[in-house]
Amino acid sequence: MKKIILVLFVLGISLQSFAGSKEKDVLGTWSYKVETDEGDLTGTLKFEKKDGALVGVVNTDDGEVFHFRKVELKEDNVLYCELDTGYEIFEISLTVKGKEMKGTVDTSGETFPLTCEKVE
Repeated sequence: MKKIILVLFVLGISLQSFAGSKEKDVLGTWSYKVETDEGDLTGTLKFEKKDGALVGVVNTDDGEVFHFRKVELKEDNVLYCELDTGYEIFEISLTVKGKEMKGTVDTSGETFPLTCEKVE
């Protein structure tokens, strides 16, 4: 009987580590870096939950502020965001792994690597 309880306990802990990211894993502030041909772009991303939906804001190190028009947490720990800067739409796809996110920014036929680290 003790072995069964021990096995169930271990399975319970193990299954949580294999579970997909939840919204709470995405919430908070993240520092980001986009690698472009013209140099790196950096700043912070901030994700919150408002009225039952994920929302996000981009603060660039150049002082610009943009609001995501769409933020979705999809299967396989993928965070999808759309950013409309007024002159261009950026599609962002990030894989969430703990306190890191990695993915791409797609716009006008170009794709750039994007990395993020959670700010404590």
